[in-house]
Amino acid sequence: MNRTKYHVLLCTAIGITLATTITGCYESLLPKEKSYFSENANLGKDRYEVNLGRTNVFIADFNPDYSTQPLTFTIENVKHEDSTAAPELREEIDTWQWKKYYKGDEKTIAEIDAKREKAKRPVLDVRPNSGDVIFWNTDSSKIKPGIYTFDMRVKNDAGQKVFRKIILQVKRPRPYDPYEFDDVTGLQKKEQDGRLIFLHPEVAGMKDELNNDIKREDVIIYFHKRNADGNSVTYKFFDKDSMPIPISRFNDMKWDTLMYRSPTADAWVHFGFNRKMAEDSTSVKYDITNPFPVLADVGTGGEMAGINFTYTRIAFGQLRKAGLSFGFAIYEPGNWEIIYKFSKNPKFIND
Repeated sequence: MNRTKYHVLLCTAIGITLATTITGCYESLLPKEKSYFSENANLGKDRYEVNLGRTNVFIADFNPDYSTQPLTFTIENVKHEDSTAAPELREEIDTWQWKKYYKGDEKTIAEIDAKREKAKRPVLDVRPNSGDVIFWNTDSSKIKPGIYTFDMRVKNDAGQKVFRKIILQVKRPRPYDPYEFDDVTGLQKKEQDGRLIFLHPEVAGMKDELNNDIKREDVIIYFHKRNADGNSVTYKFFDKDSMPIPISRFNDMKWDTLMYRSPTADAWVHFGFNRKMAEDSTSVKYDITNPFPVLADVGTGGEMAGINFTYTRIAFGQLRKAGLSFGFAIYEPGNWEIIYKFSKNPKFIND
C-alpha cells in the first residue's frame, strides 16, 4: 500500500470515529421525549347494544388524538339504570379465547376447538391497551335484559380522562341472524303496513309449474331448533302442499366441497363437516361449530355462511341453471333445521 492510500484510509477511519463520538455526545444532551395525553381524545360510542347468548365485540371505538402509547383502559362504576351497583356484570365467567390463528383449512371441528382455550374474564370487559369493549357470552340466568351504565377510564404517564355513564343496553338473545323477532319485545317484527316479517332467500332462474318466475317472497325460511344435544344444521325443502322436495333435485351440487367466504379469515372455508344425506333424500345435515360460522362473534360481527343450492334443467332446448341461497349465522348451541317452504311448486323437470 502506498503512502497516499494509507493516509486516506487513516483519515477516513478517524473521521468516522470522531463523528460517532460527537453524535453520541449530542444525543446524551438531547431532552427525552415527554409523554402526551390529548384532552381531545374521545370515545366513538356513548351507547353499546349487546345480545345475551353470544360474544359481542366493539373494535377501535377510541380515538387517541395523538396521545402517547401505550394507553391503559379500565371499566369502573358499573350500575343498573336506577344507579344501584351491578356487580354481576363484572363477575368472571368462562370464555373461549383463541390461542392460535384460525386459517380456514382445518379439517375437523376438534382441530378448530384445539386452537381455543377457556379463560376467566368479566362479563363486561375491555381490552386494556386498545379500549375494545367486549360483552362475553352469557345468558339471562346471570344477566337480565335492560339498561346499565358504566365509566371508562383511559390514561398514560401524562394524564387521563374518564368517560362517564356510558349506556349498555342488554337485549334478549338473538340465536341466529338474520332474525325475524324483536330482541327487546320478543315479538315477530312487522312491516310498516302491519304484515309480519319473514326470512327469504335470494332466488335466481327458478320457475314454477306454469313457467312463471319464482321470487324471493315466494319462499319462506324457518329456523327450528330440535334439541341441544350437539351442533349441526339440517336443510329441508317443502313445496306449497308441504310435501318434501328431495335434495337430489338440486343436481348441480358438489356436496363435499361446498365453501363460503370468511372476510375475517380472508379465506374460502369449507361449509360444515361430516355430511349426512337422509336415505329418502329429504334432508342434508352438516356438523358445525358453535358459533357458526367459526368467526361469527369475532370482530364487529356480521360474518355469515350459507349454501347456494343449484340445479340445471333443459328449458326449450337450452340448459338453464337455477337456484337459491341464504347467508346466516347461528349463535345458540344445538341441532338446528333450516326449512325452505315454497308457496309455488318449483319446476325441476325438463321442458
